[in-house]
Amino acid sequence: MTTLALTAAATPGTLRAQAKSKINIAFPIVDPTAEVLFAYDMGFFDRAGLDVTLTPLSNGAAIAAGVVSGAIDIGIGNVLTIEAAFKKGIPLTIVAPAAINVDSAPSNVLMVAKTSPLKTARDLNGKVVSINPLRGIGELMASAWIDKNGGDSTTVHFIELPFQQSEAALAQGRADAATGVEPFITQSRTTTRVFANTYAVLGENYLITAFFAASAWAQAHPDVVSRFAAAIRETALWANKNTDKSAEILAKYSKLDLDLVKQTVRAVYATTLTPAQLQPTIDGAVRYKLIDSSFRAQDIIYQPK
Repeated sequence: MTTLALTAAATPGTLRAQAKSKINIAFPIVDPTAEVLFAYDMGFFDRAGLDVTLTPLSNGAAIAAGVVSGAIDIGIGNVLTIEAAFKKGIPLTIVAPAAINVDSAPSNVLMVAKTSPLKTARDLNGKVVSINPLRGIGELMASAWIDKNGGDSTTVHFIELPFQQSEAALAQGRADAATGVEPFITQSRTTTRVFANTYAVLGENYLITAFFAASAWAQAHPDVVSRFAAAIRETALWANKNTDKSAEILAKYSKLDLDLVKQTVRAVYATTLTPAQLQPTIDGAVRYKLIDSSFRAQDIIYQPK
């Protein structure tokens, strides 16, 4: 487990008697989950009285396992993975929103090789589609889009591959289509093309990613959760208006080329957390048997006792 050497240092105006709350946050270094980088770099965590250690992890299951075990205080992942874990009885709670779907700015799409003959949803029948993770939000969106547009998702073979391997999988014929996320969509545009904006199938303004914690930890640290959520809201308001500066921060910590990051379709971050932002993915997951039954979205949203 690699940990970035990122802990918020005290500013000159910080009262010495006011100790900062230490928290460990795990996240993948991609734009839809990069708010923690912006919050650290811009000092939003520091002003909220948080001493943050950032742990980059690309595997959502590992992040969830770390949160459940107590090794990680707060994680971020795609909402369907969090919802499915909650439905299985794993005591997780969503403490802050992250990226939302905006149809005009799709940062998650289905890609095919530039030379691929595939053109319609029906053309995907019987084909191999790579996603990350299996039974996550990407699988839900791809399935729903295929069925809505004349294909049959039950004939599709979904395989799990990291997003950074999508381009190679398409080039080598290991997958006929692949879910992509920025910056890998832009990074591979010389060899791939966008096949469909599958995330549009559920409409706009639903949450794609969210921050979550173990329910017991959140209930034991209500002040920390409140200050964290406030810092993330401040970050979202800032990041949605300052894409050039946020691109610089993302490039710095991800080691990506700044020009590449600036060319990508940037994530849009939610500034509120409501049940309406979560219910579409819960209901869609039930429809596609990714979870066994529905539940009220408000049940997974953190509420202090």
